[in-house]
Amino acid sequence: MKNTFYEISSSYLKIGLRTEENFDATMKKIKKNRKEYTLFYLSTLTDNMEIMAITQSIVENPTYNIQELILNGAVSKTQDLKNMMKLALSGVAILLIKGKDYALAIESRSYHGRSLTEPDSEKTIRGSKDGFNESINDNISLIRRRIRSSDFKIELYSIGKKSKTDVAMVYLNNVADEKIIREIKSKLKRIDVESLVMTDRALEEELFGQKFNPFPLARYTQRPDIASINLLKGKIILIVDTSPSVIIVPISLFDHLKSVEEYRQPPLVGSFIKFIRTLAILVSIFLIPLWYVLVTESNISNFFIIQPTNSESLIPIFMQIIMAEFFVETIGLAVIYTPNVLTSTIGIVAAIIMGSVSIDLNLFLPEVLLYVAVSAISSYSTPSYELSLANRLVKYSLLILSILFGSSGLLLGVLILFCYLARIHVLDKYYLSPIIPFNGNDFFKLFFRKSNEEKKIL
Repeated sequence: MKNTFYEISSSYLKIGLRTEENFDATMKKIKKNRKEYTLFYLSTLTDNMEIMAITQSIVENPTYNIQELILNGAVSKTQDLKNMMKLALSGVAILLIKGKDYALAIESRSYHGRSLTEPDSEKTIRGSKDGFNESINDNISLIRRRIRSSDFKIELYSIGKKSKTDVAMVYLNNVADEKIIREIKSKLKRIDVESLVMTDRALEEELFGQKFNPFPLARYTQRPDIASINLLKGKIILIVDTSPSVIIVPISLFDHLKSVEEYRQPPLVGSFIKFIRTLAILVSIFLIPLWYVLVTESNISNFFIIQPTNSESLIPIFMQIIMAEFFVETIGLAVIYTPNVLTSTIGIVAAIIMGSVSIDLNLFLPEVLLYVAVSAISSYSTPSYELSLANRLVKYSLLILSILFGSSGLLLGVLILFCYLARIHVLDKYYLSPIIPFNGNDFFKLFFRKSNEEKKIL
């Protein structure tokens, strides 16, 4: 006797969900009014009350208008076994009805996520205090709340053979570049991986294949206002389920230098914030290599800001710099992985070791600790954490070249850095735009914020 759709589907879902092994994989057989039903769902991903309410309405009243539920979006029909399995694994309940050649997919997903609080890494004084969490639905709703346009478009992709992670591609239909939209769609469809457990970071690597490039080719943000303003400027947002950050593409190097705070202040104050931030980032990269070159090659010994006033340490200056930088990096890592209640203790211990004790023991010159500290503090002014990490690698590379080849090594390193950045393209956009190719208006806006009346988008 030929197996019916009901029997085939029941067996397929029972084996696929491993209902006899997984405690949250539930299979319920229901017999009512001479009809037989089988319900499959994952209790850890579903709203059990919602499932029971809709199922009870269907089972207890055979003449219940299923089509009305379908029109309301609560229920959909499906005949594809693979689609049924995919829906069940994402938290949708599957109801099989004996004698029918279809299954009912009951929308009952309930993902437990964090509250929509302001992200710690992107705080602002006068800006909004909400932020993305790990739910793709919550994140989309935060953006939709800010952009109520009929051009708002969302395309959903499922990526990963094992994880089947939901990835939403969000853009404004008549604003974003059609060529870039097609290219990203093509890249998303070609991704062939087992999983996206590392979510947005893994997706960026699959899209752009960074390999040995330390510079971020996409911008991450946990703020819905930043994501919304970039959508209005024609950018594309990629939202990965289970990730509290969204990806903004395409971007240039200077997009990583923008902060929401400068747009929450008057134009003059905002321009001042831009200038200070840009200067601090340059200091974080070039201060240490430049100071080392001036100390080892300059004849201006009376210029006390450059020339060390104490040379009693037996350790060469370049070794002092390397040791101090290593210690600062170690402190940074320790703070990240240390419980909040102990971070103040680490700060006290670090201050003691890096302070008067190390100077009294002639391990470090005071100038070395001063410039390393200024460089470290300046690096924290970078709005993008990914760019700040890349800048540190650049700083260490320039320092090594300065140690090996002096001022010639520093100049060579700067030239190599500029040429390297100039050849980077992100989705046909120059990474150094608007410097290469040069655009005077956009270049002006890198350092000066225009007034609200001059800006079409806020």
